[in-house]
Amino acid sequence: MQVRVHDTLAAVPAADWATVAAGGGLYASHAWLTLVEQETPGRCHYLLAHDGAGPAGALPVYLTAREPNPYYDPGSVFRAAAPGRDGRYCLAGSRSGYRNRILLADRLTEPQRRATVAALLDRLAALAAAQGQEHAYLLYLDAPGLQQVGGYAEDVEPVLSYSGDAWLDAPGSGFEDYLAALTATRRKTTRKELRRFAERGLDTVRLDPSGRPGLIARFARLGNEKYGIEEDEARLRDRFERQSAALDGNGVLFVCRRGPTAVGMALAYRWGEWLYLRASGFDHDAAAGAYPYFNVVIYEPLRYCYEAGLRGLHLGSGSHDAKAARGARIGPLASVALPAAGTARSDPAAPTARTGVRRYWEQQFTALPHLLDRELWRPWLGR
Repeated sequence: MQVRVHDTLAAVPAADWATVAAGGGLYASHAWLTLVEQETPGRCHYLLAHDGAGPAGALPVYLTAREPNPYYDPGSVFRAAAPGRDGRYCLAGSRSGYRNRILLADRLTEPQRRATVAALLDRLAALAAAQGQEHAYLLYLDAPGLQQVGGYAEDVEPVLSYSGDAWLDAPGSGFEDYLAALTATRRKTTRKELRRFAERGLDTVRLDPSGRPGLIARFARLGNEKYGIEEDEARLRDRFERQSAALDGNGVLFVCRRGPTAVGMALAYRWGEWLYLRASGFDHDAAAGAYPYFNVVIYEPLRYCYEAGLRGLHLGSGSHDAKAARGARIGPLASVALPAAGTARSDPAAPTARTGVRRYWEQQFTALPHLLDRELWRPWLGR
């Protein structure tokens, strides 16, 4: 097994990357990671493992300082993690999307998968050491990603996230099948939310996001503010222009209107068999009492999934209880710190980084036993 290190994703043929990234979804794609590279405040490396049959696995690596998104700052995630001697952290996996795993080719057998993971993580440890780092951080690993890293380092201690990874399958062949799959109480509530949206004079139109970065940025800023992220609207506009160009033809913009006036939006991208919700935001004063979030972020995109023949909707992290109440499954997300080569194993997490969030999820399972699938979380709750 040979692991090559590239300093830009442009040096890796998109077809080679697609060979290993097919199972990783939108946020592991060559197109998306190229966008991430453009916004990374630091150096980028791409580890690509090859065996005798071609590309076998891959892992992006970022050496970042002054991370603009606090949720991707290891110091915030682990609460005690210190940057390296140059003020940078070593992050492995995408810096965007809150969903991470080591990328592996579908053709690999289970022993080959384990060998490829080991080769990539060994090279990551060496790279981190060469950069003067004590740890390499893998943030927001999903359940398969946690299993990959756990198989490599059995004593790894993940720090669970306060929000899980949400996805909503599209059962049957139409929106009425989705409603039928809900409980009677939830179905009644959903019909009320749909009815109230229309009664308040709101509707949703689907548009091509190309040429509309200003509208998207205006409402995305409002959505970010809800989660404590402040970002300049001009910078957001530039980002959405680049996204539209890189993902040309895959974007769908759901615009919430009252008459001719836009009062909110949700931006999504088709990738593979799924629709990925990327951004949303609303003028909540203008849409008060009409349940705009559920109608524009969940119900209308789900209708689109049925019409386009997609498996369902990837809703991402945040607001997991509201998403679960509308049929979404919520899987664990957790972050781990692997020691750099030649560095003694140490724990960069403050004790409360683990105990507090585990207590939170135990409370969630007690409060919402009918909504959350504890079996998805069981392997990680007690560790």
